[in-house]
Amino acid sequence: MTMSKVKSPNRVKMELEYPLRSSTNILYQYISSPSGLQSWFADNVQVNQGKFLFKWEDGTETLTEVIKNVTNKYIRFAIVNAPEDEFMEFRVAQDDITGDVELIITEFVNEDEEEMAASIWDSAVDNLRHIIGA
Repeated sequence: MTMSKVKSPNRVKMELEYPLRSSTNILYQYISSPSGLQSWFADNVQVNQGKFLFKWEDGTETLTEVIKNVTNKYIRFAIVNAPEDEFMEFRVAQDDITGDVELIITEFVNEDEEEMAASIWDSAVDNLRHIIGA
C-alpha cells in the first residue's frame, strides 16, 4: 500500500494505492455495485434513487451520492452532509506497459485519524483480495 496526503484545515485527503491481481472490469464491479461493495467494504449497502447508504455492524452509516462514474475506471461518491469539496473515490488504474492493476482509494479524514483510517482500508482491501483471489 502506498499513501499520499494533502492537508486542508483539520482534514487530510488520503490517497491509498493497492496493487491487485485482477482484471479492471472485475475489480470495477466490486467498487461500483451494491453487492460488490457489500462483499468487502460495508456490512450492508442499500441504493435508493442514486444514493448509496453504507452501513457497518458498529451502527455507523454513511449516505453518499454518485457524482462521477466511468465504467471500468472509477466511481466517486459525494458524502451527504460533508464539505462540498470532500468525496470518496475508488479508482482502477492499469499500467500500460506491465498490465499491473491498482485500486486507488481517496478519502478525507481528520488529521489525527490517518493511521486508523489507513489500517481500516488495509483490512478492507485484504478482504477484497481474498474474495477476488488476488
